[in-house]
Amino acid sequence: MLILVIHLVCSNFLFAQGTTIINHFPSDTSGKGSSLIPTKTTEHRIVINYYEPASTQQLDQFQDLVSSYLGLYIERCAELENGDVRLKKSKKETLRDLNNVVKGALEFYEYEKLKDFKSFSNLVVNKLSSIEALDFSKTDFSAGAADEEAKLRMQKFYLQKELSDLKLLVNMEVGIYGDENLMVITSSDETMIDDAAKAKLLEEYTSFDPKRPLDPIKVQLSAESMALINFEDPSSLSDSQDASSSKNGVDKDFAAQVLELLEANNNKLDGMQKQIDDLRTEQLKMWQQNQDDKNLVLQKQIDDLRDMVFALVKMNSGQDVADAGNSMVKPGNSLGTVTNLPGSMNIYFAKGSTSLDAGSKLSLNEIVDILARSSSLKLIVTGYADKTGDSAKNLLLSQMRANEVKRFLAASGLPTERFITKYFGDRDSQTENGEDRKVKIEFVK
Repeated sequence: MLILVIHLVCSNFLFAQGTTIINHFPSDTSGKGSSLIPTKTTEHRIVINYYEPASTQQLDQFQDLVSSYLGLYIERCAELENGDVRLKKSKKETLRDLNNVVKGALEFYEYEKLKDFKSFSNLVVNKLSSIEALDFSKTDFSAGAADEEAKLRMQKFYLQKELSDLKLLVNMEVGIYGDENLMVITSSDETMIDDAAKAKLLEEYTSFDPKRPLDPIKVQLSAESMALINFEDPSSLSDSQDASSSKNGVDKDFAAQVLELLEANNNKLDGMQKQIDDLRTEQLKMWQQNQDDKNLVLQKQIDDLRDMVFALVKMNSGQDVADAGNSMVKPGNSLGTVTNLPGSMNIYFAKGSTSLDAGSKLSLNEIVDILARSSSLKLIVTGYADKTGDSAKNLLLSQMRANEVKRFLAASGLPTERFITKYFGDRDSQTENGEDRKVKIEFVK
């Protein structure tokens, strides 16, 4: 719905043509009122600009634009020095710069807005305060910080995490502001009038009284319409009622007739309500049947997808754990005992990485499914690394890989007492071999 806020701006420059801009907003963003005609003229130009709320695509463009500027600034607003984090500018100046990024984008790209962007909320201010208060010199990084280099790396990771939280906050507030306030021009109408017509329009506008009664509108009716208006109402009460009225002087049966009429109308409404209820019941049955059919189709798609996953994992690992054709659960086995179970499975990692890729997560999901079917199975999760780099760092890397697998299994709902975690670093590796960057999962009954 368009919000019409009429604003008249009349401009005359030397002998230039006068122009009146009628906008939803106080400024002429269309650019249609800036042209001048360098001749003596009595003509006047009227431009009407129409605005509407920005579309989802336009809001996304605005969000991407401002987010990139804010992200670039936030990444450089703090620095780490001797374990202490400090803002390059004061907290007040940093907040002012963040506000100016948003205001500058609105002004530069000429976005129209219902309300001006004032400032970020206290959540952003509090986050800046928490970043400014960070002092890693008083923090003990006992978990994994084997040396100063590892300690510095963990400090940087923690600082980047805090800055990422700040980015998330400011982007969320910019998105809410844009969704509620940004407007864009959709179309413009333009017409030409002379000075006399312009003066009359301005006089009507300035002298308009919103409390003045509206002028009557003359309507020319046809003969048929006039005949209907003058037609007398032929309806009358019954003869018995006329007799009763004339006899007693009071219409005693009128109340009874009104009650009968109300009762008849009430019966009709009850019948209509019953039809509506029956229709709703039928529609609910149809919807439920349609939903059941969809669920059956969806379940079949899930089963087909599971078979494909089994086949893919088997193709990549060469082990029977992913063989859907030779089902690992015997049909009709209520206890869910797993058969055809391999001795172990390997989850491989990229060089220097502890992150699980999509293929690894598929394999782990199958392991979760296996353990869910057999409550007696347990796992031994062992982390390894190749010969790349220092042995102590490789030992830490293998521990982190094993813990990453452990966290994934625990997040999937498996009790932690069902698996044991070990790590050996590059003890069993001879070269920089991708086969050694792994986590080995052994099944124990």
